[in-house]
Amino acid sequence: MSHERSRDRGNLFEHAQKQKPSQPGFHGDCTIDGIAYEIRGWHREARLTLSLAPPRGDKNTFPPDAFRGELDAAPAKSARASARAAKETVPTVAIPAWSGAIVSDEAAYSVRAFEKQGKSGLYFTLSFERIERPAQSGRASSWDSSDDAS
Repeated sequence: MSHERSRDRGNLFEHAQKQKPSQPGFHGDCTIDGIAYEIRGWHREARLTLSLAPPRGDKNTFPPDAFRGELDAAPAKSARASARAAKETVPTVAIPAWSGAIVSDEAAYSVRAFEKQGKSGLYFTLSFERIERPAQSGRASSWDSSDDAS
């Protein structure tokens, strides 16, 4: 079972060569149910909007999105730090910096993004857990309209 949990993971890095505001601010890759995806992310207001698509390989264009979704920011870092500072006997649990869901026509996943510091800067590790597909909400339609505007 531990093997199954470790395969639905990914990394998301800040896009250092962003040239236009419409380009994603984050990029990365992940594997969900044994299938590889490229991740693009945009920081919009207080949310991180994600788009996952199959790898583009040598092509210069992205294939159609397989998953889309939004992650909400977790409590401020100072609140997380003060919670860790409180010396309790309860084991410490990693608190995600972002959490939300991604959906496709066939499946939905809960996503948690944990902030990490690497040699080349800040990045996020993502974990995916399959959930029941949520009912259509206003967020899905707001994605489509905001996507056209960028």
